[in-house]
Amino acid sequence: MFAVGRYVSRPLRRFLLLVSGLISAGSAHAEQDLDPAVYHRAVEYCRGDVVRPMMLNPDKSVLCFDGEIGDLDASYVAGLEENGVFIVRSLDGFGATALAIANVLLQRRATVVIYDYCLSVCATYFFFASVRTYVLKGSLVAWQAGSRLPDCPTWLRPVPDENGSMVRSPCDALGGGLDGGYGKYVLARQQFYSQRSNAAKSAFPPTTPNIARTLWNMYRDTGVSPIVAWTMNPIYLYSFKTKIQYEAYPASQHEVDEMAARLQVPLRLGVRKVIYDP
Repeated sequence: MFAVGRYVSRPLRRFLLLVSGLISAGSAHAEQDLDPAVYHRAVEYCRGDVVRPMMLNPDKSVLCFDGEIGDLDASYVAGLEENGVFIVRSLDGFGATALAIANVLLQRRATVVIYDYCLSVCATYFFFASVRTYVLKGSLVAWQAGSRLPDCPTWLRPVPDENGSMVRSPCDALGGGLDGGYGKYVLARQQFYSQRSNAAKSAFPPTTPNIARTLWNMYRDTGVSPIVAWTMNPIYLYSFKTKIQYEAYPASQHEVDEMAARLQVPLRLGVRKVIYDP
């Protein structure tokens, strides 16, 4: 896979993205694990009259998830057949629950299919959950810094460092150390990314060099942790083991703004803007 530097020209990056997409699609076709028609039919099924937020179809080949990631039993996900399809549309929720569900999806070697939107906690965990992720055209996937945990009193927005990592959080000061609920969650989160990343160390939440630089500059200029979400250009996703394919990654900040406005993302997530990663 391509090791893309920070100063590669935009036309060359677009070319590399196209080539990497073709390689990904060709590899998936060879393994017979990529069938967009099947994915679209599964999405239409999950849009219909199904129990929300989570329901298995009768033959257990499709698991629908539509809604907030609340206090759910991750063991239900184990009912999905091996190499089944996990269809997801989710705004937000508890990180610990999403992480637990994602780990079961990996055990089932499920294909994650995203439609309409996958934001914040959904993007942090479900996007990288298993061996394959397929994003339908017109879907907005965006990451956000923060935590919602039982022993954290509020949404907490960590401060970025110069590398774009946003791991420092006031929750770190809670009692219990690594034996407490938050400490156990942090260790589980580290294990989650170490299992799924080819890199020696991954920032949390994940960022690209462009987004990391933008977040750092926003913090440096204001002294306040930026209350934003962001997309990630798939050309940078080579560092993750998950095979990820977008039917169509957004083409511009304007397109992302339109998608965010249509989905009311700033209002629903409490962010000021969704930053486009070109």
